Amino acid sequence: MSKPDDEIKVVRQGAEDGYAESQFWLAISYHMGKGIAKDCEKAVIWYRKAAEKNHTPSQFNLAMLFYLGNDVPKDLNETAKWMTRAAEQGEAASQNTLAVLYYNGEGVEKSIEEAIKWWRQSAENGNSKAQVSLGAMYYDGKGVKKDMVQALMWNNLSVENGSEDGKQNQDTLEKEATPEQITEAKKLADEWIKNHSIR
Repeated sequence: MSKPDDEIKVVRQGAEDGYAESQFWLAISYHMGKGIAKDCEKAVIWYRKAAEKNHTPSQFNLAMLFYLGNDVPKDLNETAKWMTRAAEQGEAASQNTLAVLYYNGEGVEKSIEEAIKWWRQSAENGNSKAQVSLGAMYYDGKGVKKDMVQALMWNNLSVENGSEDGKQNQDTLEKEATPEQITEAKKLADEWIKNHSIR
């Protein structure tokens, strides 16, 4: 038996014994066809078993499988269900994606307020995509009062966090802001960084 076969055998045994982490890795193996024949229906089964044990990476991957609909039938209700469960556990990427679902009304009733709530939680958890989106909401005044300082602050944090989208927004924001707004936003971003770990 080759090494990959041995590894799959061990992972499968752990999955069958009910270990969520093993179920996750077996699902990944089926999903990606690593060490085993690709089978997305089996991937869904094993992701779901781990997701039901509140394994957040499984919840996220399961939600994304249903969202993309490339290998399994697209199901936005299942997407929203599993993305919500992962987001409620504090997983930043899930919070950001759930915000997008609310913003677009995909699998959930469209709600700018809910979108902002989840973008804010994700942004506070250091997700650069959510930081860009939250900054954009403040810039446009969508669901929140238009606030150039908050727009700049969140965008600055996204840039600090490595966001290319944030870098592209930076010039536009700074051209429209007053020097006082730029200074205040930098001060707020520096304070936020001091009190949070964004890397």
